Amino acid sequence: MKTAKGLRLVVVATLGLLFQIATWGQAVSGKILGHVGDPSGAVIANAAITVTDLDRGISSTTTTNEAGNYVQTHLMAGLYKVQITASGFAPFETTVEVHVDTSTEVNVSLTIGETQSVVTVTDEIPLLKADRADVSTVLTTNEIASLPILNRNLTEVVFALPGTQMNDWQHSSAENPQGGVQFSANGQQFTHNGFLLDGTENNSSGLGIAVINPNIDALQEFKVTTGNYDAEFGSVAGALLQATTKSGTNQWHGSLFEYVRNGQFDAADPFAGSLPLHWNQFGGSVGGPVVKNKFFFFFDYQARVGTLALLL
Repeated sequence: MKTAKGLRLVVVATLGLLFQIATWGQAVSGKILGHVGDPSGAVIANAAITVTDLDRGISSTTTTNEAGNYVQTHLMAGLYKVQITASGFAPFETTVEVHVDTSTEVNVSLTIGETQSVVTVTDEIPLLKADRADVSTVLTTNEIASLPILNRNLTEVVFALPGTQMNDWQHSSAENPQGGVQFSANGQQFTHNGFLLDGTENNSSGLGIAVINPNIDALQEFKVTTGNYDAEFGSVAGALLQATTKSGTNQWHGSLFEYVRNGQFDAADPFAGSLPLHWNQFGGSVGGPVVKNKFFFFFDYQARVGTLALLL
């Protein structure tokens, strides 16, 4: 009996530790916060706030405190509808976009009126940077796809930002099969960069590169921070690369791609001689609901045939 009881305690303690570890990776989520008042400037306490994920149909609720402030954390990147109601005031709703590791501010002055009337705001809500001083750039999937990245190597996106430079030498393909690029940011060594994938450590400390270099079609957002990091990123002195992958939604979505380069498609180079050129990179992605508003899936695949060295 004592043995069985001790085993149960070990199992419970292990599960508790796992759930705690799952809550540490906060860099993958964003939040919505703001202030609610009336036309005279007085605060409105206990106003009901409902935040709905428009892609997945999942809603979260909170209320304003005695100072009229509210915050809703742990939101995945995407579009959200914010609804605010209070007794004696007309309901308010707006649509905002939430980004990874970023705060979106929605400040509201509710108008006195009937509860049947709804005040809808469609103007774009600016991102709030008052809660942090990091120097960063957030790129969405569409923005990344529009960049001229020859081999779809995500780590090369950093060269579109100021203060970054590729190292004179790179690791061999045997050490670096995923093709992560060594680079320096703001004069720091390449080993001082940090990599996160969905909020988890993705850094090879010995090689100074990303362990997993994700498919661009699988990305929801990509954030690069080069200065004034939050305290949770204290181990980084160069650049911090945070990649967030997509998830399934209530709508089916996907992509297919193929990039081909060879001697038949390219103009002849008089200095290259007769070196053969063959590069074919292909793949795709698909995502959708298993149970709408509750359970989703996402899958992506990428492969290549050819030697990148011939293209450089």
